[in-house]
Amino acid sequence: MNILARTLAKYAVSARLDDFPQEVIKQAQRCLYDTMGTIIAGCFQSTTGRIAREIAAEHSEEGIATVAGPPLKRAVATAALANGMMAHALELDDGSKHATYHPGSSIIPTVLALAEETKCSGKRLIEAIVVGYEVSLRIGTAINPSHYLRGFHPTGTVAVFGTAVSAGKILGLNAEQMTNAIGIAGSLASGINQYEIDGSIVKHLHPGNAAKNGVLAARLARKGFTGPKGVIEGNLGFCHCFADEYDLSIIDRRLGEEFEFLKIYFKPFCSCRYVHFGIEAVQKILQDHPMQPEDIKKIIIRTHKNAKQGSDIPSYQSVLHARLSLQYGIGSIIVRGSAGLQDYTEDAIADKKVREIGQKIVIEVDPEIQKNYPNPRSMVVEIIDKENNAFSCRIDHAKGSPENPMTDEELEAKFKDITGNFISDNHKEAIANTVRRICSMKDASIVSGLLSSEKGKNH
Repeated sequence: MNILARTLAKYAVSARLDDFPQEVIKQAQRCLYDTMGTIIAGCFQSTTGRIAREIAAEHSEEGIATVAGPPLKRAVATAALANGMMAHALELDDGSKHATYHPGSSIIPTVLALAEETKCSGKRLIEAIVVGYEVSLRIGTAINPSHYLRGFHPTGTVAVFGTAVSAGKILGLNAEQMTNAIGIAGSLASGINQYEIDGSIVKHLHPGNAAKNGVLAARLARKGFTGPKGVIEGNLGFCHCFADEYDLSIIDRRLGEEFEFLKIYFKPFCSCRYVHFGIEAVQKILQDHPMQPEDIKKIIIRTHKNAKQGSDIPSYQSVLHARLSLQYGIGSIIVRGSAGLQDYTEDAIADKKVREIGQKIVIEVDPEIQKNYPNPRSMVVEIIDKENNAFSCRIDHAKGSPENPMTDEELEAKFKDITGNFISDNHKEAIANTVRRICSMKDASIVSGLLSSEKGKNH
């Protein structure tokens, strides 16, 4: 009998950097670099970042791993929790349309914190990133979209399988221990989407919690604690309990030969990924057919069920709610011509002109788009003006996807923009240079230390 947790564990334990295609190694470096930027940005520019640091500071424990921001070190699990919360706080983290989840915001904080404790090599750190992403993305792809549509947040649930595997890789677990770590992770999978209703920031806790719990699962397994071998496919396992439909064949199909990891996207905008499709469509329409907010009579959006469920939020109640809302993102583009960090503040989301545009938007599930979901997970936006002229645009692959990628230069520009003046230009360059040479580093503990900034004391 094929036990999926054991198959995944054997893959994770045996995976070596020298066996990875160069494009996979490059992807791991891009994810590391991008996520370090989102952690630093989230630390200084969000309520979540402030609270995460305050909670970490209140823990009386040995200072081992860096918490982003002004100098502060705490235990590995605490640092992973805090940095994971920060990484997700501004909706800037990488993601997967297939697994419906944001892997970087949990996996990168996990490996950085453990690398600081173990002083593992840069090669081992990259290996841990790759196997954590690959295992969790396969589980997430197998169980979605049903898992998400039932109300679970995969960035809290699916994520813990990735963090447990990444943690286990750095801690040197053997195949049996890694199998147990995956089994334990199934009992730590947690996260529901009720925040979509009221905009509460508990969403940001999910990847941080997954990071903390992944460390715990790996440590327990190393000590001999056991988890169910059939945690994924069993009658009382993760897939059966957390979804109405799933496809187990995805999980081990060409494992180690084909990489789900190469299918992730990076985010140019600080909002829910579904909102990016709407923003890009409106930008293209207005580029060809300039109009003022008062010229617009109605906007019709045709898309898939996930976008309808997660981003049809005309009455957004908080900054997070606005980040999830198609109505707000599109309204901001139409009224201000932008949807950047400066557009997601309490003052900005109170803008009555933006809300007025939002009230003109109708979102519908299109059967043809739904049939093809998730590849592509398209969105059609149609703007109707007051003279009943209709202008439409279809986006199949938003910027940052493998089909419409962000270049290295664009990722660097994003990093510099979102970290602003919270860290110095020399510090930004140090992070970029360190990530470039990560594979040759004998001691990768320095990487996590770069999340800390004396300059941040002034903010």
